[in-house]
Amino acid sequence: MQQQVLVRLLLYCLCLWLPNVRGQCIDTYEPGCQQNVELGFPQRHCIDPTKYWICHSLGNQAKADLKSCAPNTGFDQDINTCIPWIIWRWQPCVEPPSRPIGWHGCD
Repeated sequence: MQQQVLVRLLLYCLCLWLPNVRGQCIDTYEPGCQQNVELGFPQRHCIDPTKYWICHSLGNQAKADLKSCAPNTGFDQDINTCIPWIIWRWQPCVEPPSRPIGWHGCD
């Protein structure tokens, strides 16, 4: 009898807690390739520092290409190039000038 009460209490608490659980937001900061400033300008991939985005064209159909740094390097957003890990340091990501059509934030 006590086990049933305990199980029901745990299930009740779980039901109260579950609606508040959110999935982790994963934003790669992919640019939208909508503005001239993005053309040919490498931009950091915010999840994987060994990668970066680059736009080769602009417009609604344009899509940023995902490129990889050479082995043993990471992308530095201050100088917009890949540098050796020994001098790379983490920084908060910079919002791209535009986002892909239909992009929704992590709210």
